[in-house]
Amino acid sequence: MQLLKRLPVAVPIVLIAQLAFAGTSSAFIPGNTLLPAGNYHITTRSADYFVCCTATVSNLSVTVTDTTTVAKPAVGPSTTTRETDVEVDTCDSNFVCGSACFIAAGPSDFTISGLSSALLNTAFDPATSQPCPDRPISGLPAFTLTKTSIYSCAGYNAEVHTLNSNANATDSVVTSLFGSSSIPGESGNLGSNDQRWHAQGVALDTCSPQGLGGGGKGAGPGPTGSGGFEIAEQIAAANFPGGFVSLATVTKLNRPTGTPPTTFKETELTVASFFGFPSFFLCFDLQSPNTFTFGSGLSSASVHAVIDQTTPACAGFSNGPFTSFTADLTWTATGPLASIQNTAISDCGSFHQVLLSTDSTNPASASGNVSLIGDISSPQSSINSSDRRFQDTGTAPQGCILRP
Repeated sequence: MQLLKRLPVAVPIVLIAQLAFAGTSSAFIPGNTLLPAGNYHITTRSADYFVCCTATVSNLSVTVTDTTTVAKPAVGPSTTTRETDVEVDTCDSNFVCGSACFIAAGPSDFTISGLSSALLNTAFDPATSQPCPDRPISGLPAFTLTKTSIYSCAGYNAEVHTLNSNANATDSVVTSLFGSSSIPGESGNLGSNDQRWHAQGVALDTCSPQGLGGGGKGAGPGPTGSGGFEIAEQIAAANFPGGFVSLATVTKLNRPTGTPPTTFKETELTVASFFGFPSFFLCFDLQSPNTFTFGSGLSSASVHAVIDQTTPACAGFSNGPFTSFTADLTWTATGPLASIQNTAISDCGSFHQVLLSTDSTNPASASGNVSLIGDISSPQSSINSSDRRFQDTGTAPQGCILRP
């Protein structure tokens, strides 16, 4: 039985949390979507509380995410909306646990002063409280992020500027779940996210957002040591019920400070089937005479390969037993092509990173045959590319999480 459901429905849960700034600097990244033409200013502020292992509380965490959106669409009235989401996860001393994410009843339930202090005084009543539309993202280690994104797809264009920061905090909470005494927290933080959009045109339903307005798309923050680093990929993926086939070219150039540069190149064929017997997940480094192509502008791709026991596995991958097979697949783009360019500057402690990235995707159809699987005809496929260039200074402290 969940702890929250053990309380009488008529008795709300009351939360009073006091958080005080403790120095240093999570942020809630807005969801990925394409906004109608116009100008938008999205400000998100957050506060986190956590305590563990006291006489009455096994663990208790509270995350508050307060988002204000000023919308000035090209068509329709201007609006200003505010929503405060409160997420509570808790277990009592008997390890009976429960969780809830709800929208605070009024704007006065949560007040925050910059990154110096915040106060939550709200109530959860399962009969009247509205649930969160999405679960909020909890706190991250101290960091700041300045990011500019330029997006295009068919006739739709958008430019998004984001300033993201957080601060560690001391905190305490009073909740009717565990009596009336104040419970000091073990960790907490305050965060802010200021995002400004300028969008033009109408986005087609088939346009991929490419992470616009959010954390971006691709292989994460990349290297965290001093020097310059480049990662470029082209990927054609074909999905079918119970599995997928992908073709990828990967190039990595590492120029770490004080160390000779290194280059890594590989063309990978991945074949996976999760249903049937036997299931398998195989990855191979294609060698001559196997052939592959990627058309200009992500217009097409193809692979013609014979895989046997002499074909090497992808770097860092170990294939289990498999039967020799052939792969003959062709991808044809169906559009529209969506592209996003990001410039992101991240700081965490003494670590500083500048990232320039370009990501593109083109919906496609794929057809052909992989003898391990049979004939493949997949209208829900894609051809993608990613290019990331990092310039890092300093060393990231332990626990740093950067989100370019």
